[in-house]
Amino acid sequence: MENRHGSSRYSSRGPVAPRESSTKNPLVEVSSILIFALSIFTLCALLTYAPNDPSMFSNSKAIAQNSCGPAGGFLSALLLQWFGMGSFVVPAAFLFIAATIYRREGLHRVIGTLAGMTVAVVSLTVFLTLQWKYWPFSGTLLLTGGAFGAWISELLIRQFNPLGSSIVSLVFFFTALAISTPVSVAKMGAYLITATTRALWKLTIVVGTYLIYLLGLLAMRTAHTLGDLVQTLIEGAIRRAKERAKMAKVVAIATATSGSEPKIAALSTEPAPQLPITATQVYMSDSSQLPSEAPNALPELEPGEQLPLKLTSEPRILSREPVTGSLNEESDETEHGDSRKASAMAKAAARLARAARAKRGHWKLPTVDFLCKPPRIESSVDREKLITNSLVLKQKFADFGIEGEVMAVRPGPVITLYEFKPGPGIKVSRIAALADDLSMALSAQSVRILAPLPGKSVVGIEIPSDQRETVYLREFMQNTDFFGPRHTIPVAMGKDIGGQTYISDLARMPHLLCAGQTGSGKSVFMNGLICSLLYRFTPDELRMIMVDPKGNEFTPYQDIPHLLLPVVSDPKHANTALKWTVREMERRYRILGKLSARNLAAFNQKVDDMGADVIHDLLFSEENQNDAGGLLSSGGNDWIEAFDPDESGSPKVGKLPYMVVIIDELADLMMTAKKEVEISIARLAQKARAAGIHLVAATQRPSTDVITGLIKANLPSRVSFQLASFVDSKTIIDRAGAERLLGSGDMLFIPPGINQTVRLHAAYVNDDEISKITSFLKSQGKPAYREEILVEQDDEMAEDGEGSDDRDEMFDDAVDLVKRAGHASASFLQRHLKIGYNRAARMIETMEERGIVGPADGARPRDVLVR
Repeated sequence: MENRHGSSRYSSRGPVAPRESSTKNPLVEVSSILIFALSIFTLCALLTYAPNDPSMFSNSKAIAQNSCGPAGGFLSALLLQWFGMGSFVVPAAFLFIAATIYRREGLHRVIGTLAGMTVAVVSLTVFLTLQWKYWPFSGTLLLTGGAFGAWISELLIRQFNPLGSSIVSLVFFFTALAISTPVSVAKMGAYLITATTRALWKLTIVVGTYLIYLLGLLAMRTAHTLGDLVQTLIEGAIRRAKERAKMAKVVAIATATSGSEPKIAALSTEPAPQLPITATQVYMSDSSQLPSEAPNALPELEPGEQLPLKLTSEPRILSREPVTGSLNEESDETEHGDSRKASAMAKAAARLARAARAKRGHWKLPTVDFLCKPPRIESSVDREKLITNSLVLKQKFADFGIEGEVMAVRPGPVITLYEFKPGPGIKVSRIAALADDLSMALSAQSVRILAPLPGKSVVGIEIPSDQRETVYLREFMQNTDFFGPRHTIPVAMGKDIGGQTYISDLARMPHLLCAGQTGSGKSVFMNGLICSLLYRFTPDELRMIMVDPKGNEFTPYQDIPHLLLPVVSDPKHANTALKWTVREMERRYRILGKLSARNLAAFNQKVDDMGADVIHDLLFSEENQNDAGGLLSSGGNDWIEAFDPDESGSPKVGKLPYMVVIIDELADLMMTAKKEVEISIARLAQKARAAGIHLVAATQRPSTDVITGLIKANLPSRVSFQLASFVDSKTIIDRAGAERLLGSGDMLFIPPGINQTVRLHAAYVNDDEISKITSFLKSQGKPAYREEILVEQDDEMAEDGEGSDDRDEMFDDAVDLVKRAGHASASFLQRHLKIGYNRAARMIETMEERGIVGPADGARPRDVLVR
């Protein structure tokens, strides 16, 4: 038995002999080194895993990105797919096995370590799978525990449920770890508990120290605040005592002089005379008429006593309507003068509208009869209500230690403006911070404070009127400024807080950015803007591209003759249309450059002065033949625009129309193709003004990822309707205030060239009015859509590739077309075959080489030689 087991062969050598013989065996050291290297190799392969590397789980033939080459990619993919995050324990397992071999602990110990680490890896994958299903790694989502973890966890859940399965997997993991490695689980747990306890103790000390610091800081600020409050109360009491002493001294002097106390007259309750105010006096009146004396303090009230409806000087209630004549005239004469002036203004506006319609050729502009008449509103001002609000404002300011006086009140259709003049030494910033307190005191929906009021030494307080009036678009169409020469592209913006119509010029803006949340009136304003353009311009004078990603805002305007395209609802098509607009802008600049015209108006004036034939000769002369193709527009059927070819293929010259691109929801476009849309909008905003192209963009989400810095810097004219937060207001108009608007058309507008906001109320246009206007326009003719606008430039360039002349699939069709027509030109093929200009020009050159058409003869079409 001894010889069978081999023990007798080593008994005579002593106990040290086996250690010496094993030390001399190089197989042990080589094995441990190889397994250690395998551990490092596996770890590096896992850390540099790339999902696109070739493996048994991927059909990719790309070059391996793994730092360990294709073998490392294959190994990492295999481990991660099988064991998930548990794969990172595999290099540690190899490391323990290598150490076991190196220490010559015997084959049974090596096998035990291998088995234990296998159980540890599998149990860890099960535990991880039960906690998280997926985990992101190297740009892809992988199963947290891999395939083995998912499979075994399903088996355990059937018996133990998720919680029991987690406990079982942890027990197996720590047991396997304790058996297969020299790590003591008990010591490791004790170390973790000690380290956690120390960390929590240090964190408690830090948090406690910081809380003590905050409490001390709060106590200091509270003490400072109480000190300021006490100081204010003391100063107020001293000031009132001095005033009473001064008044007593005056009374004593008067008594000593006259022998009796003077009579102190009560404040008159008669209304203050209305001062003249014109349409431009929206925010301010003559500051020289304001009292120069310091405002007096409110009388002290006993408990339960009501606030008296008296002011030290009654505020002036200013009329909303312009007052004509002198103050000494009788009221009936003034009324007759006002009515005569209003009638004269209405007649003048009607004459301008008729004159504008007379110059429109066969197109007819809509009449004001399509718009609703505003109801006649008796202008009655509740003076008692306004004076009461003035007293409440003064009392509320006094509660916060701000003395002052309400100097004037300006009632409007939606907003009433109170002009408050603070006493000396009052900081304006203190007043601006009391908007919420004033809103609560007045039971108002929202209060906006303008501190100070631009151009005056008072603070403006805007409070919603009790009865809100509706603003109608018809009032703008009957305004003399709308059809007059003052505005190139007039837009009905709305009424200001004084009730005066506000018309702006889109050509001066020259682009507009709008923002407002749902229900704020943004869509109503956009309808009013579009209707303003339809009332002012015919399809020969202005063309529009409407982008409506939602698909329901611009539906009523479908098929009106002003459109270049059907209403675009696909964001990809919208991006293509914007790119085409940029190309059209560049084409127009080339045209303007040929005639040395600074802008579109100058070019159209030259067409009127010089005539279309002279312009044609200048542009298509012999020296300009090389550039003539760049001046031609890409097709267009019957669209009347300069440089479109006529039926014979010759370019025809006429006036260039204005173009307006209207985008209803910019956020959808930015989500689809942010970079391309941003670049197109920026290029249009920077250069398109002189070319007669203007952009109007609106959005419900004025965040910085939609209104980027590049777009914002090139669109200085902006409109903000009611927004949800102060941050959104800062994003669109660079200041607060939009979050305090009333909604339903209430807006803040930054006019061109002015860095101040103007509060306006947009005109309301109902669906019936829009339907009447669009039906009237549609009855005069169908739109000539330009389908080539939606052709991607890249596709057209691909068609224009070199070497495609002889093999062009449409060449035979082009030959048949010119044979039937009897003449040929590149623009003729471009228009009829709906292809790019370069491709059509190559077809013409090929026909000339083959003897089908004759040589070029200036701007005239080529003759067809083959019938």
